[in-house]
Amino acid sequence: MVYDNIVLIGFMGSGKTSVGKTLARYLHKDFVDVDSVIESKLNASINDIFKDRGEEYFRVLEQKCIIEITQKKGQIIATGGGLPIHSTIPENSLIVYIDADFDVILNRLSQKEHAKRPLLQDEKRARSLYAERIATYKELATLSVDANQKIQIFIHVIVDFILDQRVL
Repeated sequence: MVYDNIVLIGFMGSGKTSVGKTLARYLHKDFVDVDSVIESKLNASINDIFKDRGEEYFRVLEQKCIIEITQKKGQIIATGGGLPIHSTIPENSLIVYIDADFDVILNRLSQKEHAKRPLLQDEKRARSLYAERIATYKELATLSVDANQKIQIFIHVIVDFILDQRVL
């Protein structure tokens, strides 16, 4: 099957943006980060949007954004961690789950990165959210990759799958 876009899903901090940028370079495709598009359109950080307008408002923006972005074909798209939970990803997208353990995610994030993520501020709540979301990520994914290792290792799994399947 040929897909219009490759959409990366996974918990916040799992590496979707880093993987997306690397994939885009390997495959000579455009890279789009949903959170960055929203921040640019509103000229505000995700943290500020959550604080000032609330999570529900942000989720509506995410849905509009993913629909708008996927109108163009041939892109690598990194989603926010909650997008696949609260929004619908177009069916003609190859969905790749970047599967990293919660503790691996915490260890990878710098203090600055950690502070930018409103839903990570309460670790107990974040762990619970992580546990709640895993089943949905796995269910939606066309391909799941073990992201507990260095990106250089598992990125080849994704590239090989894309090239073998001729999906984009």
